[in-house]
Amino acid sequence: MLFRKKETMMMENTASKKRWMYVVIGAFTMMIAIAFARMSYGVILPYMRDGLSLTYKQSGFLGTVTSLGYLAFVLLAGVVAVKWGGKKTILFGVSCTIIGFIGLSITMNFPMTIFFMLLLGIGTAFTFTTLVSIVTGWFPDKRGLSIGLMTSGVGIGGLLTGLLVPFLSGLSSEGWRLSWGFFAFAGLITLLLIAIFIKDPPNMKMKQHDKKKNVSSQHAIKIFKNPNLIIIGIIYGIVGLTHLAQSIFIMSFMLQSGISPSLAGKLVAVNGIFSIFSSPFWGYISDRIGRMNSLLITVSLSFLSMSIALISQSFIGFSLHMILLSLTISGLFTLVQAASLEQVDEPKDMPIAFSYVTFYFASGQLLGPMIAGWMIEDFGGFKRAFLMLSAFLAVGIILAVLLKVRTATRATNPAKVKQTVS
Repeated sequence: MLFRKKETMMMENTASKKRWMYVVIGAFTMMIAIAFARMSYGVILPYMRDGLSLTYKQSGFLGTVTSLGYLAFVLLAGVVAVKWGGKKTILFGVSCTIIGFIGLSITMNFPMTIFFMLLLGIGTAFTFTTLVSIVTGWFPDKRGLSIGLMTSGVGIGGLLTGLLVPFLSGLSSEGWRLSWGFFAFAGLITLLLIAIFIKDPPNMKMKQHDKKKNVSSQHAIKIFKNPNLIIIGIIYGIVGLTHLAQSIFIMSFMLQSGISPSLAGKLVAVNGIFSIFSSPFWGYISDRIGRMNSLLITVSLSFLSMSIALISQSFIGFSLHMILLSLTISGLFTLVQAASLEQVDEPKDMPIAFSYVTFYFASGQLLGPMIAGWMIEDFGGFKRAFLMLSAFLAVGIILAVLLKVRTATRATNPAKVKQTVS
C-alpha cells in the first residue's frame, strides 16, 4: 500500500514537471509568434526602410498588413483547432511565421514584402489563441500564472531583438536581413520542440465537441452583448492599437530625435528585460488588490508613459517612456485576458469570450500602424502620432473607470449579475 502511494506521488510529480515544460515551450512559442513576428518589425524598420527605400506610409502599411492577416484568421483558427487539434494548429501557425521570416530575409521589393508580412500575421493568428487554450488546459487551477509566465517569452524576445538587430544591421547595409534569418532559425528550433513535446490536454477534444454541439449562435450573441465584455474588448482594442503603433515607430522616433542607434537598441533591450517580469508581477498584484483596480492602474501608467515621449525627446525622456511602458504593457495584456474570462460563468464559454475580445485587439492592431504612419507622413510627424496614441489611452482610462464602477455595482447586486451573463 505504501509502495503504491509513493509510486502515485512520483507519477504526479513527473506529470507536474511535464506540465511546466509546456509553459517553457509556450514562452518560446510566444517569443516567435509575438516578439519576433510582430514586435521586432519596429526595431528592424529603420534599417529595412533604407534597404528597400520604403516611405513611412509604406512602412505603416506593412505593419497593417500583418495585423490584417491576424484579424482575418483569428476566428478561423478556432474552427481549425476543433478539426485538427490544438497541436497541429500551432505547428501550422509557427510554420507560416518561419516561411515569412525566410521570405523577409531575401525580399527585394515592396510587393514581395507585403506577402511575407501577411504570412507573419496569419501565423500568429493560428498560434496565439490556440497556444493559450492548450497551456491553460493543462493548468485549469493556475490559468493566470501560466499565462503570465508564458507571456514572459515576449519580453525575452524583445530583449534579444533590442540587442541583436542593431548589431547585425551594423555589419553591413544588408545586415537587417540576418535578423530575419535568425528569427527563422529560432522558429525552426521551436517548431521541433512543439512537435516532440507538446500534446493536447486529455479532455480538450471532448470539450471542443461539446462546445460545438451545445453552444448555439444565440448563446454566443448573448455573451457578445455582455456590456462589461464589450468595454473590456474596446480597452483591449485600444491597447492593441497603441502598443503596435508604438513598437513599430518608437525606434525611428528615437533615431530622428538624435538618439544613437546603439543607445536606442539598448533602450529596446531594457524594455524587453522589464517586460519579462511585468506579466507575472501584475498577475500577482491583481490577486491582491483586484483585477479592475490593477487594470485601471496599468492603463493609467501606459498613458503616462506615452505622454512622456510626447513631452520630452531626450535620452532621459525616452528612457522613462520605455521603462514605464515595459513595466506595464505585458501585465496589461494578461489582466485584460483574465478579465475577459471572468465575465462568463461556464468554463465552456471562456473561449468564446476570449476570442471576442481578441477580435477587438486585432482590429486595433490593424488600424494603429496605418493611422500612425499616415500621421507621421502627412500630419506633423512623430509628435502628432504619439499625441493620438496618448488620446486613445486617455479614453482607455475612462473606460477602465467605467468598468470598475460597473463591476462594483454588479458585485452588490448578484441577481443582476446572473441576469446579465445567463
